[in-house]
Amino acid sequence: MTRGGTIKRRVRQLGLLGRLWRKCKLMLLLFVVATVIFGFWYSKQDEGVQRRSQEIAIAGLDFLIELKQTNGDVDEILNWVISQMPASLGNVVSVGDIEGADCYTFAGVPVSDRPVKILKNEGYLVGYNESLRNPDWVAYRLQRNENVNTSERPESFDVDRRTRARVDHYAYSNSGYDRGHMAPNYAIDMVFGERAQKETFLMSNIVPQRPELNQGPWKELEQMVAKRYLRDYGEVWVLTGPIYDASSRQLSSGVVIPAAFFKIIVDVVEPDGLRALAVIMEQGMDPEGKLAASLVTIDAVEAATGMDFLSALDDSVEAVIEADLAKRLW
Repeated sequence: MTRGGTIKRRVRQLGLLGRLWRKCKLMLLLFVVATVIFGFWYSKQDEGVQRRSQEIAIAGLDFLIELKQTNGDVDEILNWVISQMPASLGNVVSVGDIEGADCYTFAGVPVSDRPVKILKNEGYLVGYNESLRNPDWVAYRLQRNENVNTSERPESFDVDRRTRARVDHYAYSNSGYDRGHMAPNYAIDMVFGERAQKETFLMSNIVPQRPELNQGPWKELEQMVAKRYLRDYGEVWVLTGPIYDASSRQLSSGVVIPAAFFKIIVDVVEPDGLRALAVIMEQGMDPEGKLAASLVTIDAVEAATGMDFLSALDDSVEAVIEADLAKRLW
């Protein structure tokens, strides 16, 4: 018997495994051929077609990442593949010398007609609204820290005696709402240390959040920023806070319950670029839903909150950044 006949006989003896092996080899061969053909076609296209091709590929990989069947290791590999595509940066606006950044906020503090008390902490800044008994906004800047030693989580929340409202730990008791951090304790602890983490447990940093939101999508996004964004980008600026509507109610303690929450994330892309994304998460959002479904423009956040963000930027740059709708979370 010839060598080829011997191999075929052995494959037949393997039964199903043999057939799968043969099919996998064919699929691998087809994949390699398709990749070569696509690479040749791609190299001949102009910049606009190349970017659209990348965006289609990114959308497909994002779909795979969102599937519950994939595990964390696979998701990490897919995210790495995405990060190698220039289009994964989203829309980067060239701004030249970037001004208006201080140690807490990028391009100025939020501006609105509502009076707020500015409270400065070691790791974050608060614009506190005494009448609503909540922060209107919280701003913080996160930078990669190679020596990460996280601290034990405090067991209770403290009154911020810099406020007139003096909201305490028990203001939320038996309300059905979690004490939702605006400046996240994990990220602040990881970057600034134990003392700064304890300051995130001041009630001036806390807003009523439904448990399904606080312990689900909101936490997932916070963890994404603290872990993946800092690892991949080194530094990000965050603005976050509550959104109210006509139906907003109060806890028995007088703390107003928001209808939703916003988060704006800004990334400086070297040497002279800027990009941003924004999300709005409603109190009743599906905890199993896709985070990308919460993406909005900064203009939409401004319309919902009545605040003006990034006001220290040149007007032409601000207009472009705030009108841009990110296609994906970075």
